[in-house]
Amino acid sequence: MAYYTKRDVLNYVSENLKEIEAKGLRMLNPEAEVIKRINDEEDMVGFFWIDFKEGETDGEKIKMEGKSWYKIDTDIYTDDRFAIDLYQAMINEITVSDVIRKRRQDMEIAKHGLIDAQNLEEKVKENIKQDGIE
Repeated sequence: MAYYTKRDVLNYVSENLKEIEAKGLRMLNPEAEVIKRINDEEDMVGFFWIDFKEGETDGEKIKMEGKSWYKIDTDIYTDDRFAIDLYQAMINEITVSDVIRKRRQDMEIAKHGLIDAQNLEEKVKENIKQDGIE
């Protein structure tokens, strides 16, 4: 399912919490934090835990598990990348393709550590103008 209610998110946390406690795994964020984020209507909610396993040949292995959800409306969350891209496109009045291209461009810039100060300043000004924070 690509869409969830607050109750669905909390059920996921509750169901996995039992398994986490039973197996003695380590939570990265406690249940109380997830509940607070849901109640505070935050845009992003996540619940993650770590499983440390002894490997037979290469020592200790770490496996991170969990899930994150993005709030797209009151009591509607999604974990679907396309739904998130579509929501961002709608808010910014651009196409989904534009959102994807921008994310890829941002990832390339971050990957190479290239920072063009003048271009960065223009982008910040553009984002501020789009958000109406002048």
